[in-house]
Amino acid sequence: MKRIAVMLLMLLTATESFAGPPLNTDDTGTVEVGKVEVELNGSFTHDRETIAGISTTNSSADAELKLTTGIGKDLGASLAIPYIISERVKEDGDLAGTAEGFGDMTVELKYRFAEFSGVSFAAKPSVILPTGRDSNGLSEGRWQFGGTLIATREFAEGKYALHSNLGYEHHNYRSEEVTAETRSNLWSASIAGEAGIGNGFFVVADIGARTNPDRISSDRPIYALTGVRYEINEFMAVNAGVKLGLNKAEDDDSFLYGIVLKF
Repeated sequence: MKRIAVMLLMLLTATESFAGPPLNTDDTGTVEVGKVEVELNGSFTHDRETIAGISTTNSSADAELKLTTGIGKDLGASLAIPYIISERVKEDGDLAGTAEGFGDMTVELKYRFAEFSGVSFAAKPSVILPTGRDSNGLSEGRWQFGGTLIATREFAEGKYALHSNLGYEHHNYRSEEVTAETRSNLWSASIAGEAGIGNGFFVVADIGARTNPDRISSDRPIYALTGVRYEINEFMAVNAGVKLGLNKAEDDDSFLYGIVLKF
């Protein structure tokens, strides 16, 4: 489920940007010092594939709580806590596996370090904590680390914006069997745009790809996403979107939704 040839960071702007759910691609904006944003996000995902004559269907529902705060000028920190509400795997119509529970938490720092010719740049190092139950397949059982380079440009005083990400994660696996079957160095790249259409409504679009962790596959998952965000007021925004797999390596489709609270 993953594919990418390198996408260049080439966008153009401003001081504050407002990308967020349902986009996968992040922006260079940080939360003001002393302020807190609370994201409650969820998704329903469906994927079906046939391998060696066996039809496998995976259906899942998950949620995530993400807390973000400003800890300095152009510097923010966040904590994401994922939860698998329900995951069901069926093979030729028969239930083959289930999972539910908390996954691995992620801690991120984001630092906006430069702006050139209207393009702002940020770096976002991250650490994945092994807080999920690896016996249920909800964790790799080891600490992981990674980082993302981000570029943003806004136009028309924030009415339009472009964002680009180039990410990397290094994974350590607990068993030799998993290590032999799974890639450790995972890359990702994406580009997104958003446009204000009035009265607090924004339409968004996102496309990206990533390394396939499965060593036996050369296909890299590629997705396309579109959605809307409605900023109800300065303290609350809601969003919804649809994510589609553009090749067999990516999940077929996902419905995304969420709410952002600002304090």
